Order: sequence, then structure tokens, then C-alpha cells
Amino acid sequence: MVTTFEIILAIIIVSLFVVMPIYYYYQRKKNLKQDNKAQDNLEIKNYIDRINEITRNKHK
Repeated sequence: MVTTFEIILAIIIVSLFVVMPIYYYYQRKKNLKQDNKAQDNLEIKNYIDRINEITRNKHK
């Protein structure tokens, strides 16, 4: 006979099999957004540095 403890344990295990992949999917998606944002900031900084260098060379 199946005890209450076994039923509860089975429910917990099945729910983890459902919840964990969803959690990791959103975590991965969030990390990709942060990586893209950091890359965009670096590109903007490089662009501004090039403009500043061109401006400095014009004034010399």
C-alpha cells in the first residue's frame, strides 16, 4: 500500500522536474540580456572614444 509520505515525496519530485527547467530557462535568458547590455555599453564607449580622438586631432 502507498503511504502518505510516498505520495508527498512523489509530488515533490514531479513538481521539481517541472519547475527547475523553467527556472533555469529564465535564468539563462536573464544572463543573456545582461551580457548583451554589457557588450552594447562597450561598443558605445569605443564609439565615444573614437569621436573624442578625432575631435582632439582636429584641434591640434
